[in-house]
Amino acid sequence: MSSRVSLRVPATSANLGCLFDSAALALSLYLEIHVTPRQDGAVTVQYRGATPERVPTNEKNLIARIIWDTLQSWGKPSGFDLEIENQIPIGVGLGSSAAAIVGSLAVCHRLADTALFDEEIVSLATRLEGHPDNVAAAWHGGFTVSVQEGDKVRAYSCPFPEGLELVVVVPDYQLPTEEARAVLPKQYSRADAIHNLQRAAATAAQFFSGRSDFHPSFFDDRWHQRHRAPLVPGLTEVLEFTHPHLMGL
Repeated sequence: MSSRVSLRVPATSANLGCLFDSAALALSLYLEIHVTPRQDGAVTVQYRGATPERVPTNEKNLIARIIWDTLQSWGKPSGFDLEIENQIPIGVGLGSSAAAIVGSLAVCHRLADTALFDEEIVSLATRLEGHPDNVAAAWHGGFTVSVQEGDKVRAYSCPFPEGLELVVVVPDYQLPTEEARAVLPKQYSRADAIHNLQRAAATAAQFFSGRSDFHPSFFDDRWHQRHRAPLVPGLTEVLEFTHPHLMGL
């Protein structure tokens, strides 16, 4: 088993207008994980970074739990010292749990000196996270589209187009993913489905062609944003905001 492992994983932003549960962007905010194995079986956790009040430093820590459980399941139990340096705010839609899951699994592979395959780690991370978009972008970087087939996830990525800049607004409250999903309808009209599919295809085509001339209408979603607006104060007003240099919201 390796003596010490260090890695970093990016924050991510998913859904991207009409690309609900299918695409995400990696951002230049990072979670850094440092793990040193111990021979006595003990686990210690140190945390530095964003929203520390939301991060336990005991056995309830998500990263520590995943590393411990994964190594146990592989028959390679080990105690370890875990150091976390984190720039990603917790629970505000920037993929903090996806980064933690992807980083934890990657750490385990490096500690155990096992091969790391893209489809394998993204598929396993999806099972832990519950949806593939954020974990795929956290692993591949750039703009990533993911396709789930049962327990398997295929991901396709491309670099972020030059000439575009992102503005991220971080709220001062949490909105759990489970709560945000609970308000979504179980069925959609054919018109709304076609509306979103057209714009999702156009958005993905722009990214993969490297073009930066997005049209704001590409991000006119009918599947999730308006249903979640009551949970997010100010969202309706933000979605109606326009500016000559604003490509989308």
